[in-house]
Amino acid sequence: MDTFTGLRSCIRLIGFSLIVLSAVAFCLCDVPARAQEQPQYTQEEYKAYQAVAAETDPVKKAALAADFLRDRPQSTLRPHVLGEYQNMMKGLEKEEKWTTVINAGEHLISAVTDDILTISMLATAYQKTKNNAKFVAFGEKVFHASPNPNIAYYLAKSYLEMKNDSKFLYWGEKTVGLMPNNYEILLDMTKRYGEARQWGQATKYGQMCVKAFQGATKPEGTPDKTWKDYGTHLHATCYYIMGTAAMETKNYKGAIPNLEAATKYYVRNQMAYYHLGHAYWQNNQIDLAMKNFAKAYLLGGPSASASKQYLDNLYKSTHQQQLTGIERVLNKAKEELRGP
Repeated sequence: MDTFTGLRSCIRLIGFSLIVLSAVAFCLCDVPARAQEQPQYTQEEYKAYQAVAAETDPVKKAALAADFLRDRPQSTLRPHVLGEYQNMMKGLEKEEKWTTVINAGEHLISAVTDDILTISMLATAYQKTKNNAKFVAFGEKVFHASPNPNIAYYLAKSYLEMKNDSKFLYWGEKTVGLMPNNYEILLDMTKRYGEARQWGQATKYGQMCVKAFQGATKPEGTPDKTWKDYGTHLHATCYYIMGTAAMETKNYKGAIPNLEAATKYYVRNQMAYYHLGHAYWQNNQIDLAMKNFAKAYLLGGPSASASKQYLDNLYKSTHQQQLTGIERVLNKAKEELRGP
């Protein structure tokens, strides 16, 4: 019930669009003329710049540019060298040559650690090549430079895949703050807060998730069955977690509608029936309590033995301490589990 294979490859909620800052274009055609009027750089500097401009291999070009920028922090030719490099990188990005972007960008960033264009391109390239550890390192820098919902979304997804729950929840919060209807992240947050037994947060995001999905439309290219199965999974999960949260906080009346909804979306949810048995019992609805304990028993699982014991005790308490006729309760439960 937790995952649906291939769903996320079908569902493209948003395109990945990291911030790419436009580089300033520099015209170098008049450099020699201006040099004659008022020399601002040495012949050796200009020769090094020419080497950068003439190099056609992207990685070598980036390495030469990095050397120039590192070795000549005061050179007036620095903007021209950086322009040569940035124009080359934009071409690589347009052609989606992500490995080359990475190799070239890593050279440059070692010399100019705050070049936002390189940082954003490296973030894009590492995300495209599924290198989560490298992507988050650069992606966080891009987000802090200019907050963007798409970056927050991919940071959250990457940390989720890395099983870093604290970081996932942090970036999940950022994502839904910017995209409150992102039901995919809301569902994962509901699950993680439920697993952490943070019931208030689990309920909050479960409610947000169900509400967000109500207004959702099937993403283009997603098969109808895949979309239907995902919706079933989303509702069954959110309602079950919200119902469990209510049980854990002794809100038995609040637990019942959520747990009943969970079983409508997933009829074989053994633990939901077990919790419903207790919730109805606490509300003095003994017949409904027995029916749900019977279902939990029939489905087997971790609470089967306890469910049978509760069922027997409740039945005996209403039938002169006898179990005669309990089969009727079990048969009714079995019939409902079988469905229409």
